[in-house]
Amino acid sequence: MLKLLAALLFSTALLGQECPPYHKVTNWEYNNDVKYNIAWASCFHAAAIAASMEYKSFEVGTHIMGEGHHNTAYIFTSYNFKINKSLNLSLGSLHRINNNPSLLLGQWGGSVRIYKPVWFIARVLQINKDLSYLNVGIKLTI
Repeated sequence: MLKLLAALLFSTALLGQECPPYHKVTNWEYNNDVKYNIAWASCFHAAAIAASMEYKSFEVGTHIMGEGHHNTAYIFTSYNFKINKSLNLSLGSLHRINNNPSLLLGQWGGSVRIYKPVWFIARVLQINKDLSYLNVGIKLTI
């Protein structure tokens, strides 16, 4: 048994090949279809911050309101209708994830390009048939 153990250790220590598990990447590809967004918005009595990711015309993200809305957080999914290079309209679902989590009626809005990656945004969060929030602000696309 001792001879077998010595033979295994000797063969792996002296005769083993170096095979690194990581390969050097030589070709980087950049996908123009994926965009990341960060936004600051405000309604009449609270500020909000939003972060999202777009793939082609689909967008998924989170929207976190300030103390005026009891720090409520939402997750949204939307489809963006690109009217032209400087105007987008969006429509999608809205889910509240804290403060009585639930599926809400939805959200809709639009964005207008101000300068290259900077957009003016306006979005309505439709909480129920009697309550909606209008958020306006600035979005930065990376």
